[in-house]
Amino acid sequence: MNQDRKKIIVNEILYWRENRLLPEAYCNFLLSLYTEGEGITPPATKSTPTRKTFFTILGIGLLLPVLFLVTYFTEISPILQMVINFIFLIVCILGLVINRKNSLLIHIGSIILALLILLFSVNVSEHFFNGQGFYLFGIILSNCISWVLIGVFSRKKYFLIAGILGSIASILIMLNI
Repeated sequence: MNQDRKKIIVNEILYWRENRLLPEAYCNFLLSLYTEGEGITPPATKSTPTRKTFFTILGIGLLLPVLFLVTYFTEISPILQMVINFIFLIVCILGLVINRKNSLLIHIGSIILALLILLFSVNVSEHFFNGQGFYLFGIILSNCISWVLIGVFSRKKYFLIAGILGSIASILIMLNI
């Protein structure tokens, strides 16, 4: 058999084994058959470096406190605060899209994103409905209800629990209990 054809077949079998299209035993048999018993060195598995993951989690985790400090402890205009909030929101969404294969980053990033959206909506509420607590509690309650829906549809229990507890707390505060 032509060497180029063997190489193509071996690469295809490796692809099947990597993506589990055939059982491992079948792939090993076919590989030994087409390599005439010589075998091949398995390709190095792609593992995510833990250092990169740690720094990404640290960066996403520091995003919320920095945003909180910029929003509530600086003397910049409310419009500029909302623009900064929106920029942080876009950065967090891009981070989630880029790291969508890392499940730990998806969970941490989605929590941070939910808190950023809450902070952004509270900031918008304070700007447009200055001093009217009813609208603020309504926005907080709508965020909590959306967390419940996200928790139900994406099967993330932490969103469901946070949404339920936040809704209960928001309703109790609204009723002055």
